[in-house]
Amino acid sequence: MTSDIESFSRYLPTDQQARQWGWRLVHAGRQNVPPHSDYPSKGHPLSYLFDTSGRRTLDEYQIVYITTGSGHFESRTQPKTEVRTGDAILLFPGEWHRYHPHSETGWSEYWIGFRGREADRIMDAFFSAKHPILKAGHSDALIQHFDQILHWLQQPVAAKEQILASHVPLALAFLKSSALTESRSQSKDSALVIQAKATMLANLATHTDLEALAQQLGVSYSRFRFAFKKQTGYAPREFENSIKLNRARDLLLRESKSVTETANALGYSTVYYFSRAFKKQFGQSPQQWFREQIR
Repeated sequence: MTSDIESFSRYLPTDQQARQWGWRLVHAGRQNVPPHSDYPSKGHPLSYLFDTSGRRTLDEYQIVYITTGSGHFESRTQPKTEVRTGDAILLFPGEWHRYHPHSETGWSEYWIGFRGREADRIMDAFFSAKHPILKAGHSDALIQHFDQILHWLQQPVAAKEQILASHVPLALAFLKSSALTESRSQSKDSALVIQAKATMLANLATHTDLEALAQQLGVSYSRFRFAFKKQTGYAPREFENSIKLNRARDLLLRESKSVTETANALGYSTVYYFSRAFKKQFGQSPQQWFREQIR
């Protein structure tokens, strides 16, 4: 999904047959909010605008799905929280909330508003105002479904309100599925990274063969490297070097090893390479650092 989506929104009048259906789509839309622009944009009914404190309370449910950009969300039960690309915000009736994109990033969003007795039942059973942010990731199926809702909004067909209302539970199902998939993927990645870090820590005297380690963990090297950096903020080799150099300070200061002995103990091919890496990490050569510590 690109950040230059065409903005569109539609608010529907009350329909008695849609009420009887158990689900009712109240409105839907999408919009691109460029960096350093006002939010919300103009054109929404007054009842949907935020008050002077930036808050708003609705009498309906909403899904707000962020496809690009980032921002913040806060509600009565949710402290101020970062919202990122791929997050879906759930809004509940009677629950004050406020949210907005970061000025420097803006964001693109899809949203739907809905209500109904079946909506009350499903939202109460499967979702909670205490957990209003779902990590849905970039779900093509969810995006296509929102686009389909917006398509039907523009069609002059009979029973359109019932057709639109029937799309709401499927949107919730896609959202739940995407969030579970993303959560399981993150859980697998966490376990993978924990095992990799344990292997590195147990073998500080060697230069880890990272491709062999990835194979041992049952994933490709590219998948391993991506997961490791996402979880730790470091590429695998950067992380290994970092823990080796932190261990080097213990060996020099607490175990009274020489620079050469420390380099050998940590698997560095030469003292020169070890000293260069140490200085890059800590801004001093091993000798300079050691002298400062014993003053």
